[in-house]
Amino acid sequence: VSLALYGAFVSRIGAKHVDILEPIVMVFLLIGAMLPYWFSAMTMKSVGIAAMAMVLEVREQFARIPGLMEGTARPDYERCVEISTQASLRE
Repeated sequence: VSLALYGAFVSRIGAKHVDILEPIVMVFLLIGAMLPYWFSAMTMKSVGIAAMAMVLEVREQFARIPGLMEGTARPDYERCVEISTQASLRE
């Protein structure tokens, strides 16, 4: 991914010659190589936080709503959708 981003950048600026042995070029190549991993880590963290909030809500509903475990009562779907929506807007 980082190599594709670098290639797109070099072709976009119209550079004829880029020396990767120059320190500034090497630094920005390393930063560019880290970006996909950084964004992936942020995404995984956000999903983990939202999933934990959902698990806590489901546990609370099982404790609060009688008959939910047996299938005779309906869960509060709106609250789960609200948690998912708020998590996606927050992160």
